[in-house]
Amino acid sequence: MFMQRVVHALKPQKLLSQFQKSCSSHVCRVNNINHKTPYYSTELKKSFHDTENTFIFNVLGPSSYADKKEYTETTVNNEVTFTNYLNKDWRNTNPTDILNAFKTVKNYCIQQNINLTDTRFDHLVDGLMDHCEKFTDMQLLELLKCIAEYPFCTAFNSHNFHDLWSCLDDICCWKINSWDLDTLFAFADVWYQLKLAKICDYIFEMLDKLTKKADRMTKDQLVRIFFYFNVCRNRPVDFEYEYALKYKVGEMNVDELAVVALGYFKSNTKIKTLNIMEEMVDSVSRNALGIHDISLSAIMKALRLSQPAQLLLKIDIMLDKLYPEIDRFSELACLHVALLATSLQTCHKGILKKCSQKLVEDMSNARLKDIERILNVLTMFTYDPQTKPDIFQKAFEELHKDSRIGEFNQHPRCLPAALNYLSLRGLYSYELMNRVLDYDFIINNFGKFPKLLPRQLFCLDCAIDVECPDYKGNRLRPEIRYKAAKWQTEWPPSHDQWKKISPKDQFFLDALDSVKKVVGHDTTDFVSVRHVVPHFPMADIIVCKDLNTNKFTKLLGFERYIHGDVMFPHQDGTLKWYAILILTRNNTTRGLKNELPEPLGTLAMKIRHLEKIGYNPVQVVWRNFLDLNFEDKVEYIRNKLR
Repeated sequence: MFMQRVVHALKPQKLLSQFQKSCSSHVCRVNNINHKTPYYSTELKKSFHDTENTFIFNVLGPSSYADKKEYTETTVNNEVTFTNYLNKDWRNTNPTDILNAFKTVKNYCIQQNINLTDTRFDHLVDGLMDHCEKFTDMQLLELLKCIAEYPFCTAFNSHNFHDLWSCLDDICCWKINSWDLDTLFAFADVWYQLKLAKICDYIFEMLDKLTKKADRMTKDQLVRIFFYFNVCRNRPVDFEYEYALKYKVGEMNVDELAVVALGYFKSNTKIKTLNIMEEMVDSVSRNALGIHDISLSAIMKALRLSQPAQLLLKIDIMLDKLYPEIDRFSELACLHVALLATSLQTCHKGILKKCSQKLVEDMSNARLKDIERILNVLTMFTYDPQTKPDIFQKAFEELHKDSRIGEFNQHPRCLPAALNYLSLRGLYSYELMNRVLDYDFIINNFGKFPKLLPRQLFCLDCAIDVECPDYKGNRLRPEIRYKAAKWQTEWPPSHDQWKKISPKDQFFLDALDSVKKVVGHDTTDFVSVRHVVPHFPMADIIVCKDLNTNKFTKLLGFERYIHGDVMFPHQDGTLKWYAILILTRNNTTRGLKNELPEPLGTLAMKIRHLEKIGYNPVQVVWRNFLDLNFEDKVEYIRNKLR
């Protein structure tokens, strides 16, 4: 039987080769998968209920394609009848009989939980593959709908199931050029219901084909297009769709905008057109009293990805409107509202306090990555929401529970990230640091190349040198730390660098020139640019003053360090060391309502670490420095170093 299927499989593959020529490079992507490595998900679990996609799929409403049936529905009612019915030579029948056969045995299969991987379907699947090109459009649609109603197969590459769906996928791709929009969407909906939308070629082909028709689509059709960007995930949104969207976005309600938002977020595409983001913000503000959790989360995620700094004032108004409603939202929706602050570098403290209290009250049921995310927001703004119990201590305790071990293994990046955020608050768990800095843990989860080492692990290892002198557990190997530091630190700019000098580089160079003028020397013996705390990407300008003469002196002691080391200054009781920090816009909050920018959490930690190892941190803030002329810049630095 196995050899018969192999020989027979040559025929449909030869037949379908002519279909594949008319399809783009997406076609046969899945058919060539090495099934030893999972693609998308080798397990299609019917028990998994995708609440988010189910909600937004219902927002779309049914396709307008006619729901016409071309089969006679009969049924079988026992094992013998079922087996005998399928044990025919279906290769010598016709598409109508094959479609009727799938319909006839469907109810019995549902009752007995028999799926298409059952070997009794072998002959029927052989017949379908022989006659697949003869199916009418309506028969093809009905067949796909019927298959979607069968008990779920354990994997997309299961026996019979893979042959069946990949064959029908190729047929749909072959026919795609002859279908109108309604027909295209009707087939797309069925592929989604089969839970194959992410891996079948048809959806990708449809999105490619409709790019040129984007400006002629109705509002509802555009919303449906963005739903399929959401389910495909790894295909970015074409700008043609965004260009069409900006003229239709004003007609959409808040739930439809949520579908659009998920299309952008799940495909990792930033929204480039400002009026689309503005409409999303305004729509949430107008509908704050009744907006659904999922719609709110979707729009917050898209805005966070797109970073609409131009809309800060409108977003602040939106958050004011959402503030009284926080209590009715789910913990996950609250988290996404709070996370919006991370991309905008400004926080609504009332929102953060309410969201933190809501999460801490049910933290035992929160996901590990949700705990990590709320710690990210709070430590980024060095904000203590004063929750009861304390959210930082509660999170610290939660990470030590044995019940979390499964999540540690499933999401290996979350634990190092959470530990790193806690370290910004001065909280260190030697037990868990020993776990995540274990060489085998790093190799198994992140690979052996230092380039792939997560920044959080590198930061934790460096922080041990500064704040955990009694730590005796695992550490990064010296060669890994050295190479990781080369990847994770920024190369200091210079006037003769080969690449174009950016505004950030120019800021640094202006500050460096001013420091050299104040010091009175322009050599590296007196003014050095170094990563003395290598777990922060940007280098600092290091100078040293002799307290006896009150003059700047040569820098001694750095020769014993290599890149990646925490560089403690040489002390003999007569020296005062300065580390001059260049604070760009990305190092501070964005002030609203006449608020002054404040250092972000990582910068606050850097200042703390510099002080602990013996430097005097000096901050050169962009808003105070950039608009000065050279003489004033020199005087600004001189005042800082007095």
